[in-house]
Amino acid sequence: MKNLNLPPAFQQIFFTVVCFTLLSGGASFWFAAKNNLSPQQNRVFETCNTTWNMGIGAIFGLLGSKASDLFQAEDEEEKEP
Repeated sequence: MKNLNLPPAFQQIFFTVVCFTLLSGGASFWFAAKNNLSPQQNRVFETCNTTWNMGIGAIFGLLGSKASDLFQAEDEEEKEP
């Protein structure tokens, strides 16, 4: 399989999204494990949960945008003798 060269800008964006997603997911998990949350903590939990959900969608969107490049690279390999 041919290596897919990803531009540095894409890599930076992807890893930034992954880091923020994991950070917000961890914070959501931590707040969910607490028994009693103050109204302010509840708002932070909701924000982290929303960020987690949006981050997961962004990760799949970014990967999906590169999937067509990956499939084109495989098709070109099959055509070469």
